[in-house]
Amino acid sequence: MSARDNQVFDAVVRRIAAGEYIDEVPSHRLAPLRPAAPAAVAEAEELAGRSLPSLLRRLYLEVGNGGFGPGYGLLGLRGGHQTGGINALTGLKGGVLTLCDWGCGISSELDLADGQIWGCDPNPAPDGASCAFPQHMTIVDWFAKWACGTLYQPWLVQDSTTGEWRGATDTEYTEMLEEAFGPSCPDD
Repeated sequence: MSARDNQVFDAVVRRIAAGEYIDEVPSHRLAPLRPAAPAAVAEAEELAGRSLPSLLRRLYLEVGNGGFGPGYGLLGLRGGHQTGGINALTGLKGGVLTLCDWGCGISSELDLADGQIWGCDPNPAPDGASCAFPQHMTIVDWFAKWACGTLYQPWLVQDSTTGEWRGATDTEYTEMLEEAFGPSCPDD
C-alpha cells in the first residue's frame, strides 16, 4: 500500500473508533464490525477477474466486511453487510463492484478495471439518459472524503448551459445545501 493509502486507512479507522462509522444509522442497533474472511475477498476477486484495490482489500480484511462508511454503509462481500438484501457481489458484472446504497435507488460503484468511482442516480433521469456517471475519484479519494466528512452522495443534474445530464460537482452540492439549510459556517 502507498503512504496515502495508509493515511486514508488510518483516517477511516479513527472515524470508526469515534463511533461515526455509518452515515445513515438504521433504526436497529448497529452490529459490531467483523472483518471479511480471506476466502470472501478471494471469491470477490475471482468473480471480478482482478484484485481489489489495496485500500479496499485491507479495509475488508482488517476493519469489517462492510457496515461502515457512506450512505447505508460499505456493502460487504459474502457473509458481510447487506442493504435491502444486496451485498457488494450481488450486481458484480464486468468488474464493477457496488460499494454502497445511498437510498432512493442511488448507489456508488467501483470500476475495478480503471479504479474509478461511478455514481448512479436513477431519480431525475429522463428516458434515454444514462443514470450512471463518473465521479472523477478513486477508492482512496472516496474514503478520504468520507473520513473528513466531505463525501456527497451521487446526484444526477442537468447542466443549465449544455442541457446534458451529468454528476453534480462539489460546488453544486455546497450551493444546494446552503440554499436548503443556510451556510455551513456562520460568519463571525
